[in-house]
Amino acid sequence: MSGSSAVEREFAGRMALFFEYLGGTRMMGLIYGWLTICDPEHQSITEMATALGVSKASISTVVRQLEQAQMVERVPVAGSRQHHYQLRSGGWAQILRARVARLGPGADAADYALAHIGPDKPSARERLHEMQDFFVFVETEYGDGLAHRWEEYRKRTRDERAAVDRAPRGRMRSTAAAARKTDSDPPR
Repeated sequence: MSGSSAVEREFAGRMALFFEYLGGTRMMGLIYGWLTICDPEHQSITEMATALGVSKASISTVVRQLEQAQMVERVPVAGSRQHHYQLRSGGWAQILRARVARLGPGADAADYALAHIGPDKPSARERLHEMQDFFVFVETEYGDGLAHRWEEYRKRTRDERAAVDRAPRGRMRSTAAAARKTDSDPPR
């Protein structure tokens, strides 16, 4: 990653591993990580390739996948004929919605089997009901409801952080920092 600092390279590398852990590719994580911290916040394929030390073809292919997943968006940049991309607000909620939506075929398969496997196979039916119940539960608890709660939480924490940033140095800043401190934080 020739056009980036050691800290930026480390962060992008950690995001690459994180995306791989989630089932994506390292390149997706590398690009997402870079777009999270780059300046300016929009980058052309050429700029990303230079900063990350990878080919423009690799960037182009993966940035299209990220765009289709609604994680990044193409933005116009005055005076440039190149495509520029930036992170799309709400991308993590979109990932959550997409992951939950992928469970639909499992629920459909359970529905199909329950419609065709009779009461003469009670053990099989019970396992199918468990599967069906699980998918309905996950869709109900973790679908749009959780994504909506996340968006509300995000707005609230952003507003709180903005209030702290606007406050005079001193009491309010230390109070806000203390409120975020957890038991796992090292002592100061």
